[in-house]
Amino acid sequence: MEDSESVNDDVINVSMELSGPYEDVMEKLGSKTDSDDSIEPLLGDVKQVLETVERMQAGTRSTIAAELPAEMTADYDAESLVDLLQVLKHYGLLELDGNTWKIPDETEP
Repeated sequence: MEDSESVNDDVINVSMELSGPYEDVMEKLGSKTDSDDSIEPLLGDVKQVLETVERMQAGTRSTIAAELPAEMTADYDAESLVDLLQVLKHYGLLELDGNTWKIPDETEP
């Protein structure tokens, strides 16, 4: 790093190189705040729901709820699952075709 005279003490630019296994680097880059920890259960459940729908290839809210793994943080029945499915639809992660939820086809515009 080169020293240079500056009008003030504000940092304008910082560069850093990280190397190593991907998981180790991502762990170092991750935030360690308590607020991030509080959202982890939700993110885990979202991932489980998406993986379940993908594994099933499609399903109604009832069939998806019945196939969810027991280790999920929240207990989702068919009615409560709809709220999460609607959020995932809003973000384009799921789509609703009639009464069937599925992963969007990547080839559609």
